[in-house]
Amino acid sequence: MNNDLHYLTAADPQRNAIGRFQYLSWGEFTGCVNVSVASGRAWEIVFYQGQIVWSQDLSQPNRLWQRLLRAHVGYEHIGIELLFQAASHTKTTAFENGRAFCWQYQGAIALMMLSEIKQSELEAILSTAAQETIFDLLQYSQGQKLNFRSQAEIFSQRPLVMVNTETAIERAEVMWQEWHTQKLGNISPNKTPVIRHPVQLYRQTTPIIYQNLVRVITGKRTLREIALEINEDLLLITRSLIRYIQTGIIELIDLPDLTPAPIETKALPTAVTTTMAARSTSIAMGGRPSSPKSAPAKLVICIDDNPQICELMRAIITDAGYRFIAIQDATQALPRLLETKPDLIFLDLIMPKVNGYEICGQIRRISAFTQIPIVILTGKDGLLDRVRAKVVGASEFTCKPITKNAIEASLTKYLSPVNRES
Repeated sequence: MNNDLHYLTAADPQRNAIGRFQYLSWGEFTGCVNVSVASGRAWEIVFYQGQIVWSQDLSQPNRLWQRLLRAHVGYEHIGIELLFQAASHTKTTAFENGRAFCWQYQGAIALMMLSEIKQSELEAILSTAAQETIFDLLQYSQGQKLNFRSQAEIFSQRPLVMVNTETAIERAEVMWQEWHTQKLGNISPNKTPVIRHPVQLYRQTTPIIYQNLVRVITGKRTLREIALEINEDLLLITRSLIRYIQTGIIELIDLPDLTPAPIETKALPTAVTTTMAARSTSIAMGGRPSSPKSAPAKLVICIDDNPQICELMRAIITDAGYRFIAIQDATQALPRLLETKPDLIFLDLIMPKVNGYEICGQIRRISAFTQIPIVILTGKDGLLDRVRAKVVGASEFTCKPITKNAIEASLTKYLSPVNRES
């Protein structure tokens, strides 16, 4: 088994995928198996005498470990950064040929040895990762050929934690059957939902449902990460979104992996022990580690499709000491506002796809934004325009072309003075 893994004949490609794992288990295989598909997705599964040592999606390994650490350990400070730090302290070779463990697994083992992670927690992480890997392979085997390559290895020592392969297979098959039964076979839980048409979504839902959807669908979390974030069943969440996905209101995209600093640049010889001490002190005092932080400057958002206007606003507002975000795509305004929670909004009146009046009305229908000042930016200055703006909830009008004095007057009127260091 030093080269390609022998193909098992099976009419059903999903049974073929399961058969390969069973073959590795029954044959007590020790080494690394890489699985890939033509679309570029790839997975790594490492076995010791037929049991799974670790497994991960090579497209998003950091996201996987970050999510499972949060799910099974729970402490906010234990994440990818701490795995980096722990791995940099305990570089060891996994196999007799000198090849190292994957750094995430190595860091997790180090944290377990330092009592930062319980053995039962690490077992749960590795078990979930194995089940998800097999689930993903079952899903991808629907339409693509799985290419298996194996490399037999000899471990330097017996791994401290392993996953029963047969149990992982059984649980993954149950997960996949439930997913497939609900007609979600072509929806990968590793994808990230993005709201492409917020106005249509608003019209097809109630204000409460819309607000909840926009709150959780930020375009920065996969379906699996969203399920963990809101403590809800992944299957139920995905089922609730399927109608919007099918109509194109919500699109599923691939997110890049998390990118912490490379291990080689981490010159932190006491990083792990410092974090451990902070955690111990926190637990002794009945809380979590915290550090005093100064309040961030207030945030101002400008919604305007004109890049020149946005840059001018950025210069004026940041010079005044405030944080600034420009939103040039009006259809993405509501999700970004819910994500960032600004203190003041400047809103252009005339934009493609959605006009400022409609956006202003939508903002005011969200309970969290009923009191946020909204200043309309417009070249129109008629009485009818001002009345209409007031009706939809605008705080005031500012005429274009904008001036520094006018914008600074709005900042002074609606925001508290900025504390400046002398």
